[in-house]
Amino acid sequence: MNQIPNDQLELFSGELGRLFAAGPLRITLSCPQGSDVVYQKLVFKPSKYGFRLEKFTAKQVFHENLTAEDCKARVSEEYTGNYRELNALTEGEALTVKLSKGGKLFITRKKNAAKPAAPQLAHNRAKNYIIRESDRFPMLEDLGVLTGDGRVHSAMYDKFRQINRYIEFIDDIVRNDDREVWNIIDFGCGKSYLTFVLYHYLTEIRKVKAEIVGLDLKADVIKRCGELAERYGMTGLRFQLGDIHGYTPEKKPDMVISLHACDTATDFALANAVNWDTDYILAVPCCQHELNGGIDAPSLKLLTKYGILKERISALATDALRARAVEGRGYKTDVAEFIDIEHSPKNILLRARRAQLPSEAAKEKRKTEAKAELDALCALLGYTPLIVKLLYEA
Repeated sequence: MNQIPNDQLELFSGELGRLFAAGPLRITLSCPQGSDVVYQKLVFKPSKYGFRLEKFTAKQVFHENLTAEDCKARVSEEYTGNYRELNALTEGEALTVKLSKGGKLFITRKKNAAKPAAPQLAHNRAKNYIIRESDRFPMLEDLGVLTGDGRVHSAMYDKFRQINRYIEFIDDIVRNDDREVWNIIDFGCGKSYLTFVLYHYLTEIRKVKAEIVGLDLKADVIKRCGELAERYGMTGLRFQLGDIHGYTPEKKPDMVISLHACDTATDFALANAVNWDTDYILAVPCCQHELNGGIDAPSLKLLTKYGILKERISALATDALRARAVEGRGYKTDVAEFIDIEHSPKNILLRARRAQLPSEAAKEKRKTEAKAELDALCALLGYTPLIVKLLYEA
């Protein structure tokens, strides 16, 4: 554990406060101290939930979501306890903090040579984006996406792009469907940037009625989102504390959304949506640990020998199984890029629309063909993931 004198701790606390006030775009902790430090480095980035923490071992990377407040505390705790170097980037400067063996901090700042591409982004938004910065959304100011004067916060340009990319996918569905009321369930809604924008898009831009339920396991998040919905008069938007597994809707949903539900939570969301005969399903999977931990494939030994490659192979195989499993249960499915890979490591979107099949025989034939393909891939992998069990086993 690092031994840092009190005066140096105060100095670090002041630097950390200034860093978060400026809006960090990236924070990296490196140079671990002590054999009991598990991760070689930690990387904090702004995300849907506030911040996303990437934890790197020699062969693997693990992810964790943090609120902005939790992120600041975590950076302080990890740096003062386990790491000797901090590198951070804001819109205006690069910050480096190094801790000597004697417990003294050395701090350097450099102005960024090039400004982020905010002007070009603003130009594109005005031309192409469905949700425009100039429209002003007070709820996005409360959620930290927009500043008080209606501009995108310096650390939230990627989030603003993601919001619009998300609404583009929704728009592809809604503009081709003439229903006047949309009943939607958002599993793992988190801080609900996208849920609030979805409600606004449906009710204000498309002028249709929306009944949306946001479901999450964090009581403080649900409470905060409920207060915001009430403040902005979003009477059709409700937030509930609950688990994806075992949830029963009050009525059949028209659309089920699951963005970044961790590991098998995505499988429960997909299976629930299919079993409810939901018309549309949108899912962005996250953290596919199940297959990564269970794969037993001697014929794929070279592909699974190295940790990071094994993780990627497991993620791709899992999503392929998910897409085909849903397809076999009567849906037309495809896989799209949710947002550019440089902005998010979890960028695969599974889209499904319930197909109109002519007969029960056609449904059974479709299911049988899919099951054969799923079984073949599972046999190759030496493991049957949860989505196959949920949709194809009694």
